[in-house]
Amino acid sequence: MRKFGFNFCLLTFYFLLCLSVFAQNLTVKDIMREPSIAGMRAEGEKLSPNGENVVFLWNAEGKEPKDLYLWSGGEAKIIVRSQDLLTLKPTPTPENKLNYGLIVKDEFAKSRENQFGNLEWSPDSKKILFTQNGDIYVLSTELNEALQQKKDEFERQMLLRADLVPSLIRTLKAANVNDEVLFDQLQHSRLQTLAMLNAMADGEIKYDENSDYEKAISLLKNLPSLFPQLSSNAIFLRYLGDLKQFESQAKTAQRNYNNSIKSSLIEPDRITKTPMPEFAARWLDNKRIMFQQNGNLFLIDTENVSVIQLSKEANPTTFISVGNAAATKDGNLIAYIVYDGSKQRTLFVPNYLDEFVQTPTFRRGWSEQKILVVQSNGNRETPFEIKLPKAEGFGYLRSIKWAADNASLIVDRIDKDTKRRQIYYVNNVGSKAEQTVLVTEEIDEKWIAPLSGIVEPNPKDDSQILFASEKDGFNHLYLATLERRNPEPNSTGEVRQENPTDAGFTAKIDIKQLTSGKFEVSWAKWSNENQFVLSSTESSTAEREFYTFNIQTAEKLNVPSTENGIKIDAQLSTSGDSTFLLYKGSKWNKPTELFVQRICPECRGLNYGKQITQTTPPKFAEMKWNEPKFVDIPSRDGKLIKSKVYLPNNAANAKRPMVIFVHGAGYLQNTINGWNNYYREFMFNQMLTQQGYVVLDIDFRGSAGYGREWRTDVYDFLGGKDYEDHLDAIDYAVKNFNVNANKIGVYGGSYGGFMAEMLAFRTDKITCAAALRPVADWKNYYASSNIYTTERLGFPDKNPAGYKRSSPISYAEGLNKPLLILHGMVDDNVHAQDSVQLIEKLMRLEKTNYFEAMLYPSENHGFTRPSSWTDEYERILNFFNKHLR
Repeated sequence: MRKFGFNFCLLTFYFLLCLSVFAQNLTVKDIMREPSIAGMRAEGEKLSPNGENVVFLWNAEGKEPKDLYLWSGGEAKIIVRSQDLLTLKPTPTPENKLNYGLIVKDEFAKSRENQFGNLEWSPDSKKILFTQNGDIYVLSTELNEALQQKKDEFERQMLLRADLVPSLIRTLKAANVNDEVLFDQLQHSRLQTLAMLNAMADGEIKYDENSDYEKAISLLKNLPSLFPQLSSNAIFLRYLGDLKQFESQAKTAQRNYNNSIKSSLIEPDRITKTPMPEFAARWLDNKRIMFQQNGNLFLIDTENVSVIQLSKEANPTTFISVGNAAATKDGNLIAYIVYDGSKQRTLFVPNYLDEFVQTPTFRRGWSEQKILVVQSNGNRETPFEIKLPKAEGFGYLRSIKWAADNASLIVDRIDKDTKRRQIYYVNNVGSKAEQTVLVTEEIDEKWIAPLSGIVEPNPKDDSQILFASEKDGFNHLYLATLERRNPEPNSTGEVRQENPTDAGFTAKIDIKQLTSGKFEVSWAKWSNENQFVLSSTESSTAEREFYTFNIQTAEKLNVPSTENGIKIDAQLSTSGDSTFLLYKGSKWNKPTELFVQRICPECRGLNYGKQITQTTPPKFAEMKWNEPKFVDIPSRDGKLIKSKVYLPNNAANAKRPMVIFVHGAGYLQNTINGWNNYYREFMFNQMLTQQGYVVLDIDFRGSAGYGREWRTDVYDFLGGKDYEDHLDAIDYAVKNFNVNANKIGVYGGSYGGFMAEMLAFRTDKITCAAALRPVADWKNYYASSNIYTTERLGFPDKNPAGYKRSSPISYAEGLNKPLLILHGMVDDNVHAQDSVQLIEKLMRLEKTNYFEAMLYPSENHGFTRPSSWTDEYERILNFFNKHLR
């Protein structure tokens, strides 16, 4: 049976792979290679509703494509291999004798085709669906249930053989073959076979082919040589043929069952096979699956193979799309959002790699949105439309969720140009008694935080909503309770309301703050109607811990943990006798693994998280990494900048060069005791310390994890206080870490690239800068990501001064030091347009001696190819060694 842990071959593989790493210092190729020396992380993990199983994607060799694994309490096992389920033949490529050029679809590209995705459990936790090549598959993850079908087939064929015995005896007697010894032997062996089948245990089928029954069957096959009349007996010969057929089929069933036992593989059922891909598939109940195809929502019944089209609004030619579908728990109602993108602009992202240049297009900008609700049985031709008060200014619908009554919808909306948040409760959707209640409204003069998007209806009480808000300066949890309206009978005693069993709610809302303090709640989910589980930074801004909160007693208890660190991407079981928590856990030097933990507040520390994956190569864990020093750096306005610094091991007698790493996204946190997407940069920073560099990494203004004031201090000026934080951090490092003030470099990607350019153009405190996929002009990014940019800078036509002072291209004249620009040419987030425009401006300013650039033809915003990563960071390393040594 294939084990999830590393076997001897895999250990040998990783030992050989990592031998060079431990024999010498890290190199860029060591860091960027595939498979990674840090291993491959499990992805797509899903906890079953009963909490007993976890399914996820992983590859033991650290290579694409990933296989499907199942954990059921012991060691996780492969249940489906990606390579064994290829559903499409490779597209034939026309023969081209001029084949000396670039191979666009090389082995790297091919390995990323046919990937599994969209893992979803059925409500009864017995089946899981997934997609591959745009088709939907369903498999039973209960190994015994799946194998039982193959075992039943073996038993059926053996019973068919056994049941032929009485008929054979009657046929032989009719043909004047009288051998009572043979007949007794046949009858005895038949009963023996039935007893064997009845007592068959689980495990490999080991049927004895030398049994009395098989000996008797062999005698039957030889009877025509002893009794010539049987050679022309059609009935006997037919029965003899049936015996041989049942024997062959029994052996095939036995072999199929035993092979499955040995490999643990489960054969999935293919639900769809269509030219158009299916995506966003999910279960409505244990037999019905909802999915999207060609933009619209459909429902397929897996038992009677019937299909219902749920939405009809999507139309790619008019830029109308459908998304964010939400189903009631009973699966009877489906709410979805219709997006009208006809007023969005088209963005072109040329791809130069194919024989002819391709120009894929993307629609970006504000869209008009509305909420529609349909019945899943398809009985209603037209959907219900949810009529909310008209939005003011630009905004968007953040989430739609059903209340516990399976009839009322909760809508979280942002408008007034990202500054106002409203939560609406739409009671009895689509009925004559439909009622819209404003649950809460808040206005942030800067912008509403993404983190406040936590909205969780009580699973049993349809009058309660758990939601998050930054209204006290930190993201905390609040409980809103709606007041029920009493029925109002008239003089005749008749109830006046359209729905006499549900009079709706009054406008009175009781809102109670549940958590408070100078920390942030990052996740919350109900475990039952009286308790929810949350994740917060209460213990440390650098870590995430789980807590339970009882709304009746207001008691908050820490979920016990054997090790501190970052615990994220939590999932809770929603059925079963106990509540289980699935999460990703890591530390600064321990890559992310999956953990399952029973939530049991009354157990008082007896339940701890159980690690269910081991994806990190042993040699990586044994490597002596340079531990970062966590420091608080004072800023010029009296605040503390959470930072980490990597110090080289060499003596600090001489002044040392320093490199600053700037994290991306702006709104992100990197001063953490955990593993994240910057694992390559973590190892690159380690390599820099091996070469004698000090490495500084700060959570500048705008970063997540430190409350509303910290994240909004960049409002109206990107490159203002966040830029000043870097200057203050440089001064602090020069003073405290023996850094050479004339040998300081900076690098970062995306927002980090933007900041690198700002530092290169506006200060002499740095010596050189490497800007990866940088934003050079925020009006370009507004066209690409309008919400993010509007939140921080408003609209370009209304705030031209803010856009100008926030854009590095405005300061290009100030470049008087080396700048390295690196950008992916098919980047559809921060378009290569930004770097191309900056390069042109720098040339016109005659700054050629100060900058160099490299474009990556096959890369989007997030690089994927090891060759691209290696080229990029080799250039950065050489750049720093050239200018900082």
